[in-house]
Amino acid sequence: MKRKFIYISALIIFFIILPQLLNSDVCFGLKNPFISPFKVKQYKNFSENPLNGLNLQAIVSGSDPDKNIAIINGNPYYAGSKIMEKTVVGITRQAVIIKLKNGKIVKLILSKFEGFKK
Repeated sequence: MKRKFIYISALIIFFIILPQLLNSDVCFGLKNPFISPFKVKQYKNFSENPLNGLNLQAIVSGSDPDKNIAIINGNPYYAGSKIMEKTVVGITRQAVIIKLKNGKIVKLILSKFEGFKK
C-alpha cells in the first residue's frame, strides 16, 4: 500500500505539477535575459533625402547680405529663388537656408568651408 501511494504521488508530481512549474507563463517572474526590456526607439524614415539632387558648389557673399549668391548645380540662386520645388530663404557665408515644400527649414552647407581671415 505504501509503495502504491509513493508511485501515485510520483505520477501526480511528474504529470501534473512539473508541467505547471515548467510552463513559461508561470516561471516565477523570471525573464529572458537576451530580450531587452527597453523599447526600440522609432525613427521617422524618410523615403528620400529632401536635399537629393542639390549640390552646393560655392557661395559668393558680400557686404550686403541680400545680394549673396549661391551656386547650386552650376546655376546661380539668390534669396527667394526656387529650386526643384524648394525655396531659398537666405544665404550666409557658410550655408544656404532652404524651405522645403512641406514647410521645413533645412541648411545646405558647403562640404569644406574655409573663411578668409584678416
